[in-house]
Amino acid sequence: MRTTLAKLDSSRLTLNESAWLRCQAAVELKDRGDYDRAREVMRPFWKKFGERPELEGLNPPMAAEVLLHVGILTRWIGSKNQISDAQDVAKDLISESITLFESLGDPLRVAAARAELGFCYWWAGALDEARIMLTEALQKLTIEGNTRANALIFLSIVEWSASRYSHSLKLLNDNAALFRKIPNPTLKGAFHNQRAMTLRKLVTSENRADYFRRIIKEYEQAEHYFKLAHNTIFRAEVKNNVGNVLRQMRRFKEAHQYLIEARRLASLIKDKAVVAQIDDTRAQVLIDQGKLNEAEAVARSAARRLRKSGHQVLLADTLINHGIALARLGGKEQARFTFQEAVEVAHEIGALNKAGLAALTLIEEIDDLTLSVGQARGRLESS
Repeated sequence: MRTTLAKLDSSRLTLNESAWLRCQAAVELKDRGDYDRAREVMRPFWKKFGERPELEGLNPPMAAEVLLHVGILTRWIGSKNQISDAQDVAKDLISESITLFESLGDPLRVAAARAELGFCYWWAGALDEARIMLTEALQKLTIEGNTRANALIFLSIVEWSASRYSHSLKLLNDNAALFRKIPNPTLKGAFHNQRAMTLRKLVTSENRADYFRRIIKEYEQAEHYFKLAHNTIFRAEVKNNVGNVLRQMRRFKEAHQYLIEARRLASLIKDKAVVAQIDDTRAQVLIDQGKLNEAEAVARSAARRLRKSGHQVLLADTLINHGIALARLGGKEQARFTFQEAVEVAHEIGALNKAGLAALTLIEEIDDLTLSVGQARGRLESS
């Protein structure tokens, strides 16, 4: 990192050389979760957030790289700061880079950019489109390196978000050798974090003890690599995930301790979307403890934040938890509305299993459903 940034100070750099080094430095800073510094590095070509970068004087390959990297940063910064149209801007920038790479006859950079575009679609909740783009990109990204590893993590997240947990885990396990080889600590940490998250969804009464041991070990590995990467926000996400496992183990006091630390880290770098994720986990712990008034307030706040950030995949889960808290407090009408919103959001993003879960939870949590039961069952049958 220091070497890359030091090279930027050279007055002998051409415009294209400066652009290339700035793109590389931005990637390194992004992998550390330092999006603000990454934006500053790109400032000579990107004066104002939300606008197209200045490409005058750059040759076509470097213009494409600048568009791609500004698009990636727009996606991450937009999520962190809850900028509603940031994902659309990011998609437009990355799509323009793909057009340029295609005109240059560079299939590998096309595939790399399409993987990033696929993740934009996931962020917006378009799971089917994201899966198609990432699958097609991986068919081209056959060289075992960071770019392929990045696309594999993205696809595993998409499958996890669609509740296709076995698919997500198989994808990770089949490519475990690649993640052992690559030097990038952020990608290594993401691999272990994602594998732990997937294993948690596959816990049954029969494999409970064995899986929980494996899950905790995976999270410890993720924390180790994210520390090496100096990535505070990903460390916050890992602590949040450990809190969720401890909740399942009914170790509530420890769960809250992890969530307090997770929220501290996320608040430190002012990532509102991750704070919302942590608050959703806190709401689940409070529901399991029977502290329903507190759970409802926390879940309501998390849902509000996620609506602003555009995280439709995460919003569906949070709405289900909010609905549970409302129902158990006796607010049946508001709970019914919240569950139905979760069903709608899940359908919109193609997460049919989540839609089914929301509908089932609606039926389980509310006694006199009348017409809403039929509506929920209809939604469930179509899932």
